[in-house]
Amino acid sequence: MKFKDILFRNDWISPFLKKYRSGFILAIFLGTATVSMAGLLMFTSGYVISKSATKPENILMIYVPVLFVRIFGIGRPVVHYVERLTSHNWILRITSLLRKKLYLRLEKTAVNLSERYQLGDLLGILNEDIGNLQDLFLRTLFPVLIAGTLSVALVIASGFFSILLALGLALFLGVLIVVLPYLSFKFTVKLDEELKRYRNQLFSHLTDDILGLQDWVLSGRKKDFMTSYLESESSARKIQAKLLAFGRRRNLVLQVVYSALVIYLVFWASGSLNTGDAPNYIAAVSLAAFPLFDAFSPLSDAIVETQRYGDSVKRLNELPDAVEEKRDVEISSVDLSIQNIQFGFEENQKIFDHFSLEVEKGEHIAILGRSGVGKSTLASLVRGDLVPQTGTIRFGGIEPHKAKNVEAKIGVINQSPYLFATSLRSNLTLAKLDATDEEIWEALELVGLRKMVESLPKGLLEPVDEAGTRFSGGERQRLALARILLSDVEMVILDEPTVSLDPITENQLLSLFFERLRDKSIIFITHHLLGVHHMDRVVFLEKGKIKFDGKPAILLESNETFKQLYQLDLGNE
Repeated sequence: MKFKDILFRNDWISPFLKKYRSGFILAIFLGTATVSMAGLLMFTSGYVISKSATKPENILMIYVPVLFVRIFGIGRPVVHYVERLTSHNWILRITSLLRKKLYLRLEKTAVNLSERYQLGDLLGILNEDIGNLQDLFLRTLFPVLIAGTLSVALVIASGFFSILLALGLALFLGVLIVVLPYLSFKFTVKLDEELKRYRNQLFSHLTDDILGLQDWVLSGRKKDFMTSYLESESSARKIQAKLLAFGRRRNLVLQVVYSALVIYLVFWASGSLNTGDAPNYIAAVSLAAFPLFDAFSPLSDAIVETQRYGDSVKRLNELPDAVEEKRDVEISSVDLSIQNIQFGFEENQKIFDHFSLEVEKGEHIAILGRSGVGKSTLASLVRGDLVPQTGTIRFGGIEPHKAKNVEAKIGVINQSPYLFATSLRSNLTLAKLDATDEEIWEALELVGLRKMVESLPKGLLEPVDEAGTRFSGGERQRLALARILLSDVEMVILDEPTVSLDPITENQLLSLFFERLRDKSIIFITHHLLGVHHMDRVVFLEKGKIKFDGKPAILLESNETFKQLYQLDLGNE
């Protein structure tokens, strides 16, 4: 990805550069002023040293330069501090906006995030790519623009004294800010791409292996796991060693070139400044060049790293668009009407084809079908997390993806409700932040967990382990139900909530769910028939359409497919 594409042909960098250009320009100005003051400090110091070696005609000839030494000596750290405050305040603001933009884009694919991205790749995007964009500003744009601004100012200023000096400076600065960075980029671009690829693979493979660490241990292949990882790590280290070796050689060349620049300034000053007080400026001119090295030395590394930033920008650009639709309507009724919808994740593979369904408020309906038929996808469409390509989904005439109160009307209990690593109270009030302790205890009583929570050392303030692993699967589902009861939604989608539980616990939980949610609309997504006798209707999906739809008792008498499924379930039990 070319540098101009990184900066100007994406929606991650250029919009923020345009919107917050005043802070960016101020940071560049202050950075240039910091380096300039450092040069002026050395210039006045060199003049004072040289002048003090001779008998001054007047004390002011020494006092005034010493005063400037103090001014520049104090001014440099002050300006540098202000520059750091300005640049870091600017970049932290940009980074927060970038992270918000990233989370909004990921939120758009939250329903099927695991299908789109491997966990390792997702962690790489969250951790590395946003960090790379931050480094793009701090380690590339700021140094390059400060060095460029300073170079132009030096060449123009030196042209007032001598055309020869201006041409000489232009030649040396051209080598420092153009030739060496360009050669560095050309030499390291392939190595850097290879290192980036290795790191991405390591991120993905290590995440995958850590998640499957138990299977590595149980299969007795711990050594194979370590050997495989160390081999990949060794390959990455070899490439990194090559890059570091080249960096050391390049820095040596950089110092040689800069030393040649200092020698050139000494010779120019010796030949041009040789009358009156002018010889005292020879040391001043020579010493003034040394602080400028700090402005030019980071450029090669900055240009080399642009390839890494380009990969990050490319990956971020591939995320789905996060344009927020304006949600300015509210669902007032949970009467669901699905009319003639078509939907598919792939263009040539439709999950639903001219599919229609009606669910009245307070109705309890079971959605059955084979794995992959689209039961969970239908739940996402009903919630507005996904939008059909054609057709309509409406609650009382309102499309769920356009409603601002869809979360307050529709709740979900899925296969693996997540418990965050915070207090039990915070997990329960996820859907209702202002819930009182009395309401929470009442909800826990309804789901049969009050005694268990009361027995915990800290009660509602008891910390929950990561992902709630300290609780059993049945307890996590009961806590999810308590969340729903606290939120007081009007429709609840049960997306195979008991699929990983034993039959006895499954039966107990389903009875509890249907008892506590009897006054709400229920869409019960399941792969077998346990609990469907609690339902008003059973809808069986096949090939994107409804194969049959009716009351459980009537279907059991008249539908052969339903009878076979029922007998099969009884046999499994």
